[in-house]
Amino acid sequence: AAAAAEQQQQQQQQRTSLRPRAAMSMKLAVRVPAGMSPGQTVTFPSTSGGQMFTTVIPVGVEAGQTFVVEVPQQEPPPTPPPDVPMGLPVSPMRSRSLRAPRAPVASTAPLDTATGASPVAPTWQDGQALRHAECPICFEPLASGPVGVFLAGGRRVSNHFFNLGAAQEWLRSGNGHCPLTRLPISSVLAVPDLRADLQAWWRVVDVNGDGRLSRHELIEALKAQLPIDAAKLDDALADPSHWLWEQWDKDRSGFIERAEAPGLVAFVQQVFASSGGGKGPIPDMARDKLGWYNYWDEDNSGSLEKEEVVRALVKTLGLSTSPTRVQQMRSTVDAIWAVFDADGSESIERDEFLRPGEGLADTIVATMQHG
Repeated sequence: AAAAAEQQQQQQQQRTSLRPRAAMSMKLAVRVPAGMSPGQTVTFPSTSGGQMFTTVIPVGVEAGQTFVVEVPQQEPPPTPPPDVPMGLPVSPMRSRSLRAPRAPVASTAPLDTATGASPVAPTWQDGQALRHAECPICFEPLASGPVGVFLAGGRRVSNHFFNLGAAQEWLRSGNGHCPLTRLPISSVLAVPDLRADLQAWWRVVDVNGDGRLSRHELIEALKAQLPIDAAKLDDALADPSHWLWEQWDKDRSGFIERAEAPGLVAFVQQVFASSGGGKGPIPDMARDKLGWYNYWDEDNSGSLEKEEVVRALVKTLGLSTSPTRVQQMRSTVDAIWAVFDADGSESIERDEFLRPGEGLADTIVATMQHG
């Protein structure tokens, strides 16, 4: 009987080991190779090079630009429990809260069932700045002042926009590289105000000089200078069949021609005008830690990612006018992040923030009071 029971247990273990492990996913940044265009199929490797994937280049993403795909990834085999003395209980480890990354500003496109890869709209390294139409260096609203772009050899290094003063200070700092793309930069070009000189503005924002703008290029360029509702425009960018494109991209090419720009700009200013309501004053963290946390937890997820925390502290402490102090804040948050992200979830959960005496909130308050 004992032998039969042992054989049955071995068979059960074998069946268990043959079960497919739960599928996970990972996001990969894919740069469109030269000579390729939207609608074409591109093949790319995983970060380890062990797997190859294919997906279709999304509308509005041109050669040299980057988009993000979500691809399947097998869960690593479970680690066997350590040996313990006979008679001692083996306590299972508390599973960490692994929250999925925030959805980008634009929603994901339909899953490519043929390849398993799900392309999403182009995303910048600094998603918080993009989401709020702010300068990636200082978090100042782009439309609140002059904007600039980085050049190398007289040509733009990317389609990113920056607060002009912040970009000039960044260049003077001696870093010599774009803060987002890390490409070498040599100068800063002020972007003409589209309301004063539309043709000069077009020449700057038309990065490759082909006389047309992709939907993505157009939306980001408009958000950089006009006081408009960025969220609504992002929704339009995410939806290929949005009524905005039915009127202004009738051939569904994914591009807007220069001749269409004057009418489109006027239309966007009128239809997508910002309400300017705002969220009200920032709560005092020293007196209302939970209120402060909830104020910046804009999607009510119960957690704040690192860039959200940096932006929140920059806004709370009024550092936006000093790119140098913003960078110091970034470095500080990077240095202490692992201390307060106790569960390793890559975000600060509400309890990690509010924990009395040892949470991030009390540390920040103590720093402000003694700094």
